[in-house]
Amino acid sequence: MRRKWTLPLLSISVIIVCCVTLAVMWILPYLTSVDPAEQQAALFALDHTPMEHVLQVQIYTGGPTDLTVTGTNAFGRKLYAFVRQNSATIVYQSQTVSKQKAEAVVYGLHARIASIVSAVPGLVDRHSIAPVSQHASGNAVWEITARLRDGGFLFAYVDMYTGKLLTSFQTNNAPTL
Repeated sequence: MRRKWTLPLLSISVIIVCCVTLAVMWILPYLTSVDPAEQQAALFALDHTPMEHVLQVQIYTGGPTDLTVTGTNAFGRKLYAFVRQNSATIVYQSQTVSKQKAEAVVYGLHARIASIVSAVPGLVDRHSIAPVSQHASGNAVWEITARLRDGGFLFAYVDMYTGKLLTSFQTNNAPTL
């Protein structure tokens, strides 16, 4: 009598395990947080710059949209690799003002700031007529987004070499992506 139930029970168990395994394999790619564009930018920075280790990849939207890869070289020096299409420009972090100093400039600009949402290093397009590119001392800026107490947002651009505020503007509502 025991043999009569063993084989069907074992078969059903194997089928359930296979179904669960297939479901997990089907769902797993949707649960990852890696964006293919960010992954490609990180690989490009590793292959075409002195960068040895990637710490972070961020999207700079200051125009044109670039991906900024933050990492370290073989000697542990931190650097930024600004990846645009098939080129990368590097700036060593020791040559720039810190993120905290750039945020302090923005806090000093506006008394109604509730919090800093993001601070992203980015590369300036030197051929643009935008105020950011006209006033930058070099080729890199901090793009800082701050939330205001009234619900609006403040966007500020700080020169990464001098720490000087280049331009800022605010909106009265949340930005649309």
